[in-house]
Amino acid sequence: MKRIKYILPLALLAMMGASIISCDDMLDMGNDDVLYADKNHLTQGTDTVNSFVGILAQLQKIAVRTNLYGELRGDLVVVNSNANADLKAIANFEVSDSNAYNNPRDYYAVINNCNYYLANADTTLMERRYDATTLSAYDFRVFQAEYCAVRAIRAWVYLQLAQVYGDNIPLVTEPVLSLDDANEILSNSQKKNFQQICDYFIEDLKPYVSWFAYPYHHETYGYSMPSRMAVMPIQLVLGDLYLWSASLRGGDKALASEAAKCYYDYISWLPTELGVDNNSGYKQKTVTSSSRTYWPVNNFITSNFNVTNIGNAYWSTTSFGSSNSEVIAAIAMDSLAAEDNYNELRVLYNYDRENENVEASISPSQACYDYSDSQVYGQIYNDGSQLTYAFVPQMALDETRVLRHYIGDLRLAANLSLNRLRDNDWESQTIWKTYMAQDVIVYRTGQVYLRMAEALNMAGFPKFALAILTVGLDNTVIENEVLRECETTADSTFVQYFDFPARFFKTRVLNYTIIGTDVTVTYDLTENSQDVNQIGIHSRGSGFYPRNPEYYAPSNDIPADLTLGGGYPVQPPVYVQVVSSFTDSGKDLPKIVDANTEFFAWAKEKDGIEIINLDDYPTTGRLEPLRQFDARMKAYSDSIYADWVAAANEWYHEYGLPQVRARQLVVVDSLLDVESALETPFEGFRFGRLMRSAYRSANPGAYMAEKLAKRNASLAGVVNDPKRWFVSYKGQIGQ
Repeated sequence: MKRIKYILPLALLAMMGASIISCDDMLDMGNDDVLYADKNHLTQGTDTVNSFVGILAQLQKIAVRTNLYGELRGDLVVVNSNANADLKAIANFEVSDSNAYNNPRDYYAVINNCNYYLANADTTLMERRYDATTLSAYDFRVFQAEYCAVRAIRAWVYLQLAQVYGDNIPLVTEPVLSLDDANEILSNSQKKNFQQICDYFIEDLKPYVSWFAYPYHHETYGYSMPSRMAVMPIQLVLGDLYLWSASLRGGDKALASEAAKCYYDYISWLPTELGVDNNSGYKQKTVTSSSRTYWPVNNFITSNFNVTNIGNAYWSTTSFGSSNSEVIAAIAMDSLAAEDNYNELRVLYNYDRENENVEASISPSQACYDYSDSQVYGQIYNDGSQLTYAFVPQMALDETRVLRHYIGDLRLAANLSLNRLRDNDWESQTIWKTYMAQDVIVYRTGQVYLRMAEALNMAGFPKFALAILTVGLDNTVIENEVLRECETTADSTFVQYFDFPARFFKTRVLNYTIIGTDVTVTYDLTENSQDVNQIGIHSRGSGFYPRNPEYYAPSNDIPADLTLGGGYPVQPPVYVQVVSSFTDSGKDLPKIVDANTEFFAWAKEKDGIEIINLDDYPTTGRLEPLRQFDARMKAYSDSIYADWVAAANEWYHEYGLPQVRARQLVVVDSLLDVESALETPFEGFRFGRLMRSAYRSANPGAYMAEKLAKRNASLAGVVNDPKRWFVSYKGQIGQ
């Protein structure tokens, strides 16, 4: 199947062209070549499918550029020398009116079709239906689900316009049915800035959240994309509007709180009509799932890494609603490059196999590699007798694996394939999440959880946001890591809005033991536990969070100038057990020493502990002393770490609570920025994340300049002016 496919009689397909409005030249004042339709009214059930599918077809025209504007202006990709001039212009913030990707008319074509639908759909139209399960008849509102979906699409398109053009955006909410209408409406339309666009559509969507349900047209779009995946959930679009509005206001806590609740509302939403509770073919609770990219549990340092379902879940749009379905919404695209609305990203990010092996136009930047490589992977593995925690330091990997970016976080390595082509002086680049995705993905689970974390942190709940990155969310985690730190009734009430019951959400956290201010957490460390469906987003590529001080050391929360109470106790290094089965070869002790340089320096200075001298033992008698030494160092490490936790908690509650909370907000926001680079590169969301962070900073231009300089130093002077972030078009729209 090549184009958007749906199961309808051919006669209805012919009617679709007459029932949908086209206004391709809405912003081109000098062009009268516009197709206008008669003023049809949507009063029949079949009109629902025809009109809605027509809107989806219009969305295809803006799908690819949504990704390009969101990614090429960011810091994670570079445009190669063989790329066309239009792509280079986007990356260099030099987009002209003639740029092929600078065409606001395509956005307004979608908007006009949405306006026509919203103006003409009869939302009171009822249809008597019969449910074979309950053996009862019921009244069904024919247009309600599609009406809600169309309203969300219109708001989403305007939000994309705002992210590209910034200000001076014509707000058109009436359908244009003739050229005279176009001239009158455009001349009288209000011009809105980014903030006003967000504010307008927040109010526009709020009354219709309760209407949300997935329409079901018994069809697939594209190759095999279920029709429900073409719907942009109104809760998520509303959450995005709140998130942007809060950021544009410098970090408004009240608006950020509303954003977080909107994302949660979709995560927790289940269809309730006809008694449906957890139908895998419709919509389950949205969980992060336990799928991840990881090193094998045994002998992982010398083995290739193993990619589980998370790889395919990034791009699969063939199923909907199951617990392992990562994609939430997508724009269905044509399957063949010869078709009008083929997903061009499949070629731009990858070498073109069909046209004499043309090199990719877009590649990961050095900043993208640095974000990934700088992570420290830590994983629990079973050595046959016990569960052991170990890290993968760079020295443990051979040069080939380091060059392939197996070091650090594994998500980039799992998505990126670089192979030298025979008889060519360049590499054949494949980024699987862009190559395998026929459709352009708009929402997926990892992104939604990250945006909820961004909103929660902005709202003043850093530990809540951090849990999304580290252990995942269930009610046990929320009660012990979030509610326990709430200082006001208002904070507690807000946190209790988020309900992650064990019936649907299961992390690896088994229980918390709390004695005074000390907290001990017990985890389910059974590898590939069937019950776990919530893991921290960072664990999707960097191993298991607990006891990995390289990722989130609590001492990082302490401001440098905070010296009350004699200062925050220094966090000790953690002993790493890198040998699972000792031998008499003499090679094991150097491995231990190399992996624990900082730990042994600490132990000697603090308690005079010396490294064992194997020369004191016979060559064939070193095995048991080495085992005992390893166990002794592990016990010592656990003891000093427990002492530090107790002292740190005591200091925190006595001296540092307000100052530490403020510092946590900064640290967690930085972690969220990094996680955005690890989880969502090449998906078209990066520049939006950078813009929101910049608007929340004290100096937006300086923030953006620092980020973009990592890709291209010459851009620092360009993006230091926030007006340069955006595109203009013929002096009528933009910036």
